[in-house]
Amino acid sequence: MQKQAVSIHRCENLICNTNHVYRIETGDGAYIMKLYRSPGYPEEGKLVFVAERLAEYSIPHARICYCNSRDSDFPNGYIIEECLPGVTADRLVLTEVETCELYRRLAALASEIHQIKFTGYGFIERGVPDCSTFTEHIEKNFIYGIHHIHSAYTQAELEALKRILAERLRPCDDIEACLCHNDIQPKNILVNGNSITLIDWDDARAFPAIVDIARLTLLMELAYDNEQPEDKRKAGMYRRAFLDHYKFDDGGKIYRELGPALHVWHGLVLLNFCAEGTPQFEKIRTVIDEKIGLL
Repeated sequence: MQKQAVSIHRCENLICNTNHVYRIETGDGAYIMKLYRSPGYPEEGKLVFVAERLAEYSIPHARICYCNSRDSDFPNGYIIEECLPGVTADRLVLTEVETCELYRRLAALASEIHQIKFTGYGFIERGVPDCSTFTEHIEKNFIYGIHHIHSAYTQAELEALKRILAERLRPCDDIEACLCHNDIQPKNILVNGNSITLIDWDDARAFPAIVDIARLTLLMELAYDNEQPEDKRKAGMYRRAFLDHYKFDDGGKIYRELGPALHVWHGLVLLNFCAEGTPQFEKIRTVIDEKIGLL
């Protein structure tokens, strides 16, 4: 990039420190550099493709300056993108009214992003989804990698859940896939005044929009203590603020029908990255079991 670094600062990700992320200051601006830990992920060419589509639809995003998936010094690849002004929502202290307004704006933004359509489903390598149906994606990629999931469920239990979810989520095969961020949550919402931008598109997929929405609503549920009436009230209020302002084609009918099954699937994926014995592990496991009872 022919720029001289003035300072380099490590950015700590307190939720899931998967990649090394740095803020690099130069004489004429700031950049974010992410060094990936896992080879082949994100998929080859995906992030550049996503940035191009977001630009095509005039959706705010961080401009990619350089992306390299094959480098002798960084074999797992890296990306350099502009550092946008603002603060991520998880670092802001907001009133209930302000939080509701944030989720209303997020609903409008998500509605725009979900207008970017695909003819296939799943992982997006160079902009091309790798599955012809959503069911195929579930069957091929039920849980991405095996980390901690077997400390909660046996292989037989997971196979049974996979069969149930593949069947319950089969209606997704008839819903057109769109660009899904697949990790919408406060830490990935950059707030700058009255504008918001979604950042960190590493997990982006070609999915039905309800898959993106279900992950968000599950994370909302997990962010609060379901045993405390005040926390339950807040979680419900923020969930309604989003759902009431998202532009559903069917008024949200299919989301309400498939929400519990999608929550189980997302929950299993989240549980796979939590260490057994932690409060988050136990909470996710409890929510999963509650949702299984609704299937």
